[in-house]
Formats: sequence, C-alpha cells, structure tokens
Amino acid sequence: MVILKNGNAYNGVTKSVSNFKLRPPVAFFLLLLTASFSLSGIANAHVKWFATYDVSQTPRTIDFILASQAFWTAVFLALAGFSLSIFVERSKFGQSISDFLDFLCDPLCQRMDDFVRIATGFFFICLFASGNVYLTPELTTPDEFVSWLHFIIGISIIFRYTRLVAAIGIMALWFLALRDYDFFHLLDYLPLQLGLAAYFVLEGVKRPEWRARRFEALRWGLAVAIMWSSLEKFAYADWFIPILNEHPYITMGLPQYSFVIMSGVAEFAMPGQYLRSHR
Repeated sequence: MVILKNGNAYNGVTKSVSNFKLRPPVAFFLLLLTASFSLSGIANAHVKWFATYDVSQTPRTIDFILASQAFWTAVFLALAGFSLSIFVERSKFGQSISDFLDFLCDPLCQRMDDFVRIATGFFFICLFASGNVYLTPELTTPDEFVSWLHFIIGISIIFRYTRLVAAIGIMALWFLALRDYDFFHLLDYLPLQLGLAAYFVLEGVKRPEWRARRFEALRWGLAVAIMWSSLEKFAYADWFIPILNEHPYITMGLPQYSFVIMSGVAEFAMPGQYLRSHR
C-alpha cells in the first residue's frame, strides 16, 4: 500500500512510477487462508512470554521436520495462497480492490512517518511509566536508569536531529538486557530493534536516496523477526504444548504437534508475501 517517492511516504495508484511497484493488498488472501491454522502462530510468536522453555533441549532435526506430513500440507496451502494472490492481483477485480483500499488508506499513508514516530514514542513512554523493564514488559530489570533511558528515547523521537540518539538508545537497551538474559532469548527482539533503529537513523538524514530506504529497513526488520519466531516452532515444538493443553480450542481439532508445525510454516510464509506486495 505504501510506496516511496522522493524520499517521502506516498500512496498512489498502480499507474504511479516508483522504485516500488504498488501491489494490491492481496496478502489478505494468504492471511485468510492461513488464519485457520495459524491463530496461535501469532499469539505465541514468542512462546517464552507464556511458558517455561529449556534451551538445552535438543532441537528437532531438519530431517524430522521434512518427514512431517503436516509440514508439506502447510507448504502446499502456503503456495496455493501465493498463487491465488498472484492470480487475483493481476485481475481487474484485484486492481479494483487495491484502488479502493488506496483511497481509504491515503490519509494514513500520507502521514506514515508521523504514525511511526507517534506510535513508537507512545510505546517507549509507556515503558518508562511501567518502570524497570527492557524494551518489553517481560524483560524486567531492577535498574531505575533503564526506565529513564526509555523516556529519553521517547522524547528524542520527536525531533529530527535527535532521532539518531533514539536509534542508539534502542540498541543500547538490547545490549543492556544481555546482562540479565541469555542471547537466545533476546534474539526474539533483535531483528525488529535493528529495523526500528535503522528507520530512525535513515529518517533523520538529509540525503534523499538514504532516507528513501527507511521503510524498507523497517519492513525487513519486522519480516525477519516474524520468520525467526517461526523457526522456534520447528526446532522446539514441545515448548508450545503446555499452552495448547491449557487452550485446546486453538488447534481446532488438529493434532498438537501438527498444528505447531503448520503454524510455523504459515508464520514463515507471511513475511514473504508481505515483502513481495511492497516490491
């Protein structure tokens, strides 16, 4: 929905000329297709929030995953979703949907930078108010200065010339968290933090060719974060079983391990469709 023109967030129609060809929002078709077996793929994106985990546990091998019927069933459904989206987006019907949603989303797309800054600033001010956490409420710390670092980041986002400070602060929080949490745990947050930090660095520069890449950096950070969380479902499916035991309705009757594997495939495929729709 958003393409970049002259370094600014801009929303247009397919006839617009840009480095990013506008695609209709056909990702919805893939989301609808996979939603039936990936509800917990979103809710449990970071299973460490909801259940105990053991990194010393031996991960499942690639051979084991490839031998799973659930894996190939999910791959087939994902490919079917991609094929359907391509078919629809090339049709007149798909173009009509795209143009209509372009019209609806235009006010937001014209102010996309403002939206990202306000949302991110509000998030960090909320973390400051909650106190004693790193980047997310589940990463607690006894150090009071960490809360004030969140406050500084939230304020720095307001001004263009201090957004580099915000970017450095975001990454500093991640490295500070390494004092209290293991590297594997914090990998859940690294791609998105890098993407967000890169966005604020590029958004604050004056060179148009650099600034034009800011949303691309943010998209890739989000995509890699989602894809990384999906790998946990392949390697450590046992981590998710206690949650499914507590909420059995999530599986919709599917075997638990099959559901976890299919959720992982769906979660891994979604960023591919998301990135493809923003080429």
